[in-house]
Amino acid sequence: MLRHPRMNDLPPLLTEALSAIGPETEARMGDLINDFVTLPLSEEDRLSVLAGAVATIATTRYLQHRPIFIAALRCWALEISITLSPAPPRAGFDRRRGPVAEAQDGLLSGLDAILRTMLDDGSAKHHRLVTELAVMAQLLGRYDAHSIHLVLTAASLACEDPRWRTGYTVPVLLSDGAQLLTRDACLDMLAPRGTA
Repeated sequence: MLRHPRMNDLPPLLTEALSAIGPETEARMGDLINDFVTLPLSEEDRLSVLAGAVATIATTRYLQHRPIFIAALRCWALEISITLSPAPPRAGFDRRRGPVAEAQDGLLSGLDAILRTMLDDGSAKHHRLVTELAVMAQLLGRYDAHSIHLVLTAASLACEDPRWRTGYTVPVLLSDGAQLLTRDACLDMLAPRGTA
């Protein structure tokens, strides 16, 4: 189950950054996060939506600095996760992909709307970057470190996969992360890969 971080649960850098964007934008971010949290998705589907959204954001807006964006997101999400200490998500068997694509589109569209408003208001680029990082870090930070690692690894691999296209979903299979690796295991077969 996802938990909601309170302002005093957030890393100091994130709290400081959020205070710079203003209460209206912060409220819109909160609405977007709450809308996403209430979607009727399995935990595996929810993580897949987050992986697809991270990969899309990293590829479309931070292509040259993709690893830095993902590393910053990993740091903030892990810091939030440690503070909240949620129970690990349950593995789901529901393979619906329609709602996953819709949820990912909704998350990305909501974030784009917030960023367009900030652009129209003349917000500095670093405020827009912080907003994007803050939304994704707060969503990812509701999970345990293992789930965060699975999502960000899947997103990174999708970004590097020439077959993956921006906006496609990125499957995150919780059962894959629990497999034992042998010396001769093929990592390409075990790692979540992004396909449509």
